[in-house]
Amino acid sequence: MKKYLIKIFTKYLQTKFEIDSSSEITDLDTVHKHVIDFLGKNDINWEPNHLRYTGGFYITYEEVTNGPRQHGVVREEAEARI
Repeated sequence: MKKYLIKIFTKYLQTKFEIDSSSEITDLDTVHKHVIDFLGKNDINWEPNHLRYTGGFYITYEEVTNGPRQHGVVREEAEARI
């Protein structure tokens, strides 16, 4: 199972959520299927979009490894720390 962080930005609203997928997401058709499934099953917490974005909407996705990946680089925890 792979975990992906999905972010959706519209002109006025934005949201982010995580989905689990048994297969790797490598193209937009796969992303759209998972996003539509998620939107149909859950309540989405939409927030105001304070970015200066004037287009329709856009979607980003990234694989999450060893915890949520949002503000920076995710590093896997080493077994021994020096």
